[in-house]
Amino acid sequence: MKKGILLVWIDQHRQMVQRVTLPLVVVLMICITILFSHTGGVKLGYSHAMYIPILLAGFVFGYRGGILAGLVAGFMLGPYMPHDLIGGDSQSAGNWTFRLTVFTLIGFLAGLTSDSARAYQERLKWLLRHNSLTNLPNRHALIKRLEHYDVTGDEARNFLLVVVCCENEIELKSAFGSSVVEQTILQLAARFSSLCSNVEIFHTEVSQISLLFRLNYKEIDPLLASLFEDSREPILYNNIKIHIDTRIGYFIFNHADELPEDCVNMAEAALIFAKQTSRDMVAYNPAIKTATEENISLLGQLRHALKMGQLALHYQPKVQIDTGKIYGAEALIRWEHPSRGMIPPVKFIPRAEQSTLIDVITEFVLEQAIQQLAAWQKAGIDVSISVNISTRNLLQPGFTDLVVRLLNQYDLPGELLELEITEGSLMVDVEHTIDELKRLTQLKIVISIDDFGTGYSSLQYLHQLPISVLKIDQSFVRRLPEDQGAIYIMEAAVMLAHNLGLQAIAEGVENKQIYQFLATLGCDMAQGYLIAKPLPAEKFAEWYSQHAGVYHHSDSTS
Repeated sequence: MKKGILLVWIDQHRQMVQRVTLPLVVVLMICITILFSHTGGVKLGYSHAMYIPILLAGFVFGYRGGILAGLVAGFMLGPYMPHDLIGGDSQSAGNWTFRLTVFTLIGFLAGLTSDSARAYQERLKWLLRHNSLTNLPNRHALIKRLEHYDVTGDEARNFLLVVVCCENEIELKSAFGSSVVEQTILQLAARFSSLCSNVEIFHTEVSQISLLFRLNYKEIDPLLASLFEDSREPILYNNIKIHIDTRIGYFIFNHADELPEDCVNMAEAALIFAKQTSRDMVAYNPAIKTATEENISLLGQLRHALKMGQLALHYQPKVQIDTGKIYGAEALIRWEHPSRGMIPPVKFIPRAEQSTLIDVITEFVLEQAIQQLAAWQKAGIDVSISVNISTRNLLQPGFTDLVVRLLNQYDLPGELLELEITEGSLMVDVEHTIDELKRLTQLKIVISIDDFGTGYSSLQYLHQLPISVLKIDQSFVRRLPEDQGAIYIMEAAVMLAHNLGLQAIAEGVENKQIYQFLATLGCDMAQGYLIAKPLPAEKFAEWYSQHAGVYHHSDSTS
């Protein structure tokens, strides 16, 4: 370690070291030659002292310096230096020639070793600041570059740090191999380099490229527009045009007190927010960092919250519109935080769905819901319970076995359990999803598509899915009956459900007008605040008993 530090120090101060070493080598050679000339000639073993300046020259000046020092030393102790000063014997040609050869060889080897060590060190320095696959400067180089930027020289100009990510990296790799990502980065870098004469480009992550500009403020928006347009152009790989999906985050700054690492983190935080919200381009603002920190903090506490019993289920009733029968309830998770109070699911569930925590949460919800279902059946509350699951759960090995185990544990038939899956998530792995859903429906478990109308599922798959219910998203339901567009969508959704042999349920029913209008459309079921808000289990039981299992919307005060 100390040797490595010494080499680094010498490399950083090479000119100064060479200026000091050169006269030192010369003085040592002269002193050693004088020593020989006054102590008996080369007959004695003092000639080995000449290795010191030769090795020193090779170490500092490389193989050329080592060779030169060896030649000079060889000649200084060469034909003019007597073999025996007292006897007056001169050296033979073979003697001094051999010594000159050895000195030169030693100098060459010392210099070669030094040059090799220096080349290896330079390679390590290069690798530290470059991506070895694309040869572009990396994240470390970007931070170092920001450290040396003078942000006070021109008040009218701002720094723009842009981070561009290829979002369909996994899809590209699975189709063409990992080299396609490298080509994507290189071709994007080539495009972006023509946008602005002073752009600096860095390959900061596998599928991520960062751009550093210094611009007048009025130049930023046109540049960003051009950059986004260029980023979405197909790349050429093996003479095939390939589509790439990109997201962009950026950070604008002009203050000298911004730390380089913070600048990069802020731009990347904007990029992450763009990914999470499916937006093309996002500028950093402090609210993003606050939200990110809050999400990470919540996730860090979530597993502990499960162990400490801070999470519980509330149940929102579902009714059949034509008869008013309360046939089921949706289990909705609630988090009662000891210091922050009630945390709504929207604050932690979407982020948990992107992590392995969703498996733990879903297992908790399933077990709690099925346990409650068994208790209600014994108490004469004849309802089913629906639980929201994600495609990640379906892709998890053993999920269906977990459901089977829980139903068997509480001795419940499958038809009392309904699993709700969002429309868009069904398209992640259609074939596997269909297989898992078929296994579940063999147990007579009801499968419904949640938030129907907001996703991007293909109708070619819809009729293949073993589903029983379409749950129409509340964003359309709440606009009834005034919004003509919402009416058309609801009519089409209800008709589609019935034509496929499915039932249609509307969520977000908040007033009598919506409820009555849904009845005229032939919608089968309803759920919403008009009927009841999500209730703790004991409150739900009381509410169910008050209505004797049948809901009459005329009784509502909404």
